[in-house]
Formats: sequence, C-alpha cells, structure tokens
Amino acid sequence: MKKGYGACDHIGILTNNVKRLERFYVDKLGFKKEKQEVLPRAISKAVFGIDCDCDFIRLEYASVKIELFRPKKSRLKRNQGHAGNHHWGFAVLDREAFCRKLKAKKTKLIEVKRNSHVVYFAQDPDGNRIEIRDIIR
Repeated sequence: MKKGYGACDHIGILTNNVKRLERFYVDKLGFKKEKQEVLPRAISKAVFGIDCDCDFIRLEYASVKIELFRPKKSRLKRNQGHAGNHHWGFAVLDREAFCRKLKAKKTKLIEVKRNSHVVYFAQDPDGNRIEIRDIIR
C-alpha cells in the first residue's frame, strides 16, 4: 500500500430497526448479508455506551461493508442537525444508470446541482444519506 493511501473498511450505523435498514441496503442498493450475530452487552457498552446486547448485521457490496447495530433493550433517540456523520459515499460503475434504478425502486433521491454536474444522494429509512458517485479509475 502506498504511503498516504487508505480505504474505508466499513461504515457502522446504529438503528432502532435493523431489519428495515437491511431490506433497504439489500433490496435497493444491492448489498448482500455477510454476517449476523448478537454483539454482547460488554462490547456494546465499550463501543457505543449502550448497556445491553445489540443485534449486529454486516452487509457487503464489492469492497464496501456496512455494519448495522440495534440495541435489544433500549431505544435510540434521533438527533437531527448535529455535527458528525452526515452522509457516506457509495461508488458505482455508472451512477446515472444506478440512480435510474433507484428511482424505479421508489427510493428517495436528492439531486443537487453543483457547477456543471448533479450530485445525487439516496436516503435510507433512518434518514442516513448516501452520496452516489462514479468509481474513478
């Protein structure tokens, strides 16, 4: 690996409805389930500050992995407009074609004109935004 070069290993998303997010990422974006288990309370507390077991599902698409976590005994509070994770980028071979497929699947898409091009964001059922980008070769 070259110096100064890095790659994203995974994106972790906390949710109150892990099955709903799993269906979105599998059915709409084409991810596949790689793993499902229960994350023990001690690990959930150390990593998230949540004092209970969490359902855990890992999804993958090519080299992109998403880890979904749902606390088994508590509800997460929704924070809107806070600093932190706003969106993540998802690179595909042909973003225009990919976005047409998302529209056909009735996926909410946000289109933002920037200079001479359009930036596309999909939104999952929890409101997490995914910027759809072309793979740069």
